[in-house]
Amino acid sequence: MSSLVDGTHPFTPRRARVDTRGVRLLLAAALLLGVGCDDQPTQTPEQAATVDPNEHAFFDREGNPSDLDSFIASLADVDFVGAGELHHHGVGSQVQLAVLQGMAAQDRPVALAMEFFEADQQAPLDAYLAGSIDEPTFREQTKRDDNYERSHRPLIEFAKRNGIPVIAANAPRPLVTAYRESGATYADYLATLSEQDRALMPRSSVPPDDEFKARFMQTMGERGPAFYPAMALWNDAMAESSADFRAEHPEHRVLLIVGVYHVAKHLGVVTQYTARRPQDSVRVLSMAPIEGPMVFDPSNRDEGDVILQVR
Repeated sequence: MSSLVDGTHPFTPRRARVDTRGVRLLLAAALLLGVGCDDQPTQTPEQAATVDPNEHAFFDREGNPSDLDSFIASLADVDFVGAGELHHHGVGSQVQLAVLQGMAAQDRPVALAMEFFEADQQAPLDAYLAGSIDEPTFREQTKRDDNYERSHRPLIEFAKRNGIPVIAANAPRPLVTAYRESGATYADYLATLSEQDRALMPRSSVPPDDEFKARFMQTMGERGPAFYPAMALWNDAMAESSADFRAEHPEHRVLLIVGVYHVAKHLGVVTQYTARRPQDSVRVLSMAPIEGPMVFDPSNRDEGDVILQVR
């Protein structure tokens, strides 16, 4: 990933502790700027399977020690769960799969929503889950890269084996980019699209003036105003696709796998989801990188209902 602010890689600590909120938003900015994230720290499945437990720890929102089992147990009747990840992190991938497996074992059914599949990829995703196309065809049609193998493939394969619906939650990136470059209001931009393309986008998008915006603007600096509507649109797309599924399938819960910057502190996607379904209960698992001893970093307070700190 190229530098976005001061010439340093976002994962290069300048102090003893990483500014985790800055990392999350730098990654978000990189995606909006069209910069790849393939050089983030990654682990092979073999490395992830043997990870030292001292390399990660769970805490509640106040910083008290917690654990994955109790978090999963708390989700038995939660309507919407945001699992915020650091992309391609081996520990995070294991935890995501454990959460999905745990929710699937509970009485109430679950659907999996994915930031990393876009609405125009729903058809090949559904075809693969149904067994109508093979995996190479699916991966080609949905443009999976090499990171898929060690990050999200276990989730999709578990969903496939267990008949779990998967929601391609995001808006197509070319349409989001075109919206940003147009400079138009969202309503005016939608009016320029074909009926087919409009169906792939959220019906409404109003960028909120809130803490998420403040965090984004602080990170992006002078580029913030130009990019913020596109970031808000991204959040709206994931929120609306999840909310629409819940409206059509109220017996299901939705587990959204998403970059942590989109759900941290119950902001971003969570704000836009609850605006659409204020009656739904919500829980957030937030990941945060840390240097030094695996003790709670106070800057992570309230970043999620449960915070997973990782190396």
